[in-house]
Amino acid sequence: MRDGLHIIVLNNSDQNKFDASFGSLTLQKAGSFKIKVREYEEAFLKKQKKTDEALTFAETKWRERAKEGWSREKLEENWKANERERNASEKVLKDELEKKFADVNWVWTVAPKKLTPSDLSHNDSFSVGIKDKGEYNIKFPKILEGGGMAYLEAFFPTAGAKGAKPFGVFVKATGVPRIVRVEWTDFNYNLLKDKVVAFNSEVLLHIYTEGLYGQEVEINLFDEDTFSDDELNIDKKSAFQREVNIYKVHPKEIGKPGVADTLVKADQDKTDLKVDKEQYLQKITVEVKVDYGWMKLAGKNLKIYPTVKSIKTGNYFENFSREFLEVGMNGTLYDVQKEVTNMPVLQSEIETNIAAYHPCKYLGINLNVIPETDKETNRTIFKENNTVSPDLYEIPIICPDTDHFKDYAVALDSLETKECRFDGKTNDHETKSLTVTKIPENFKVSGNDGKTLNFKAAFNYHPGNDNIVEMTSLKMLEFIWPVSLPSDNKHSLEVRALSCRYEKTVKILAYPDVKWALDFRFGMKGPEQYTHTNLPTYPRNSDPEKVDKNPQSRHSDSFDKAKKAGRINTYGMEKRANGMELEFQLVLKAEYNKGEEIELADKYAQKIKKFLNLLLGLKEGLDSLTQIDKINSGHKASVKAIGKIGGKLFKTPIIGSLDYPALSIGGKWQAAINSETNEVYTDGKLMLRFNPLLKGDVSVDIIAAASYVPLFGQAVKAIELALNASGAELNFLLTIFGQVNVEYEYALAQKGGSNLNLNGELGLKLTLSGKVKVSLNAVIFSINGEVQAEAYAVTSIKPKASIGHDKKGTFLEAKCDFMGINIVCIVTAKGKNNQVQYKDTYNLLERKDEFVKFSKHFISSDV
Repeated sequence: MRDGLHIIVLNNSDQNKFDASFGSLTLQKAGSFKIKVREYEEAFLKKQKKTDEALTFAETKWRERAKEGWSREKLEENWKANERERNASEKVLKDELEKKFADVNWVWTVAPKKLTPSDLSHNDSFSVGIKDKGEYNIKFPKILEGGGMAYLEAFFPTAGAKGAKPFGVFVKATGVPRIVRVEWTDFNYNLLKDKVVAFNSEVLLHIYTEGLYGQEVEINLFDEDTFSDDELNIDKKSAFQREVNIYKVHPKEIGKPGVADTLVKADQDKTDLKVDKEQYLQKITVEVKVDYGWMKLAGKNLKIYPTVKSIKTGNYFENFSREFLEVGMNGTLYDVQKEVTNMPVLQSEIETNIAAYHPCKYLGINLNVIPETDKETNRTIFKENNTVSPDLYEIPIICPDTDHFKDYAVALDSLETKECRFDGKTNDHETKSLTVTKIPENFKVSGNDGKTLNFKAAFNYHPGNDNIVEMTSLKMLEFIWPVSLPSDNKHSLEVRALSCRYEKTVKILAYPDVKWALDFRFGMKGPEQYTHTNLPTYPRNSDPEKVDKNPQSRHSDSFDKAKKAGRINTYGMEKRANGMELEFQLVLKAEYNKGEEIELADKYAQKIKKFLNLLLGLKEGLDSLTQIDKINSGHKASVKAIGKIGGKLFKTPIIGSLDYPALSIGGKWQAAINSETNEVYTDGKLMLRFNPLLKGDVSVDIIAAASYVPLFGQAVKAIELALNASGAELNFLLTIFGQVNVEYEYALAQKGGSNLNLNGELGLKLTLSGKVKVSLNAVIFSINGEVQAEAYAVTSIKPKASIGHDKKGTFLEAKCDFMGINIVCIVTAKGKNNQVQYKDTYNLLERKDEFVKFSKHFISSDV
């Protein structure tokens, strides 16, 4: 008996249900329940039996002596004498009984996550020992309604508390869950209602509850808006997750609405022990930091309110007042010395599942790879710790097809089945800890000893069909994103891991072991050429007949040369009948079973190419309708018509060329598994390149443009005619030139990063050039040649941009180099047999690298 005492629950009913297999009592609501100690009850009944037997013996003697003729007076005198003896004997028995249980201690405490017997001690609200009938009324406090448990046990100090059934009893009360009220305060519990706080303030959100002790809730913060309220992110997550607990009542909370009570107490019928009782409240307190990032999302003035959802039921709580925290740029800053961060998830401290205290248990579930390799290691599915764990686990594995099965095992860690509730029955956990509830055709169970389940797994590309035959078809494209299982492949091996403490379901999902590679390229060969019919045509020839028949623009020669150069075929692109050239390439490969390949793009490439050719034909048709080809070639009627619409824009004398952007997309990806979280994800990289994104040059003929200005036009033409008559030319051009290339690399892996590389050059060039023919005869020598002079000023910038990663997150870094302003002068004299050239360079402004530079985090890990 000294080894342990056992609690007996007396008032088991529909409202108060006692489960002996778990040693748990569930009350419908907070209130009193009656208990006894079995060992005391047995000793009390023995004592009572002796008392009853003595009384029965006395009654029998009374009747016998009455028959023998004893008088009434003598019978009563004898009865009283025997009664004094019986009472004295009963008192001795009672004293012996109470003495035997005089040092019994009582545990009555809120049950921690893990009951450690050495931590359990006597509750001072109980009198030590057991007296009288040994029947006690125990009051379960209202602040513990909701699911969290209290633990009751009686024990001898020499033996110590056991902290488990069948010695103690776990008690909980269901109650009715609701939110009582919400308040915002500073850290000194001063109310913030009708006050404006500043960004970066640190405040407290109090949510007072009823019937929710031990339950987990999700708390979202919203900014009230006129049309649609903005949800505020909590450190990259959408909500706080918190567990409803009990807290000592703060002086500023006294007298306010809420469920307050003493933590634990006993209403025993006979006790003279009085103890001071501390008041507690059932609530959630959340430390909130008013994040500056909320300003970008919701503005500079916020009215923040919380919503509360039960994680257990998925339902939102209603019927409580909406309390606002007002935030503004001119608000008061509330801060504290300790660091406050918006922590989304906290560990669970309260156990609501009675099975967690049962000794029939396992401490972990593992997925073992046979054999284990460096690339594929054993993984932990479940491990007992101080957190809430799900009942269902979906565990991914990556497998070849059904011709190449792989070996795995689901193993229980530290399985202990003593005191199983089903001891000796067919479902005894000693032999039935692992059971298979579902097995599709791509799995084969090869062994099960109750602690380890061995199985073979493969990926079934097309259930019911020949894998290899089906895979050679385009049906393989169903698995182009291998982390998304098709509808006919969602079958999984389902295993139940059973014990009295835990019942977990493990679904093993097979994903295809296939690697994808993509190479797509598209572009046009040759730049788009631009010239304008309004370029002046003047005599370029001393032969009057040729001038009349074929007047030329000053830029005719240069335009023809540029156009010809732009059509040079260097990339082996497809030539079209009209001269437009198309570059197109599409490669899509699937590698499966670690080496076998399928090329899947051939049929699709032809279809895409036809579609692109159709678009090119459409462009050519539009060009024809708009007469852009005639405009570019100098058709005056078209220019005149278009000029009415475009006005001065179309009168600007320009020449130039623009290259089409050249696009290429490449990538490699495959399914991968995060061994820490057991989540499947896509590993690999995608590359997007525009090389170039922008390339070309456009020049404006300043002299020709001046010819369209009233008053100056005739003078310019006169000068041109005079220069041409003397065999001289004069050119003045403003050129805008540039090229920008962009490469973007996106890492699909969870731990990967993305990289951007932008580079190029944009600039201006102002050119003044001229040439004159010289013919000179003298007595001693003669010159017959040409003198050319050119001066140009050039300046440019080189922009660069890239994406980087550091401890704070992902950032964009941009910078720009200024290449200075340079002037170059060149004079060349050409004779019949010789040439003389003079060249010099002047720097007006020196080059300056990174004259503009900035870096900005757009994905930040800072709170």
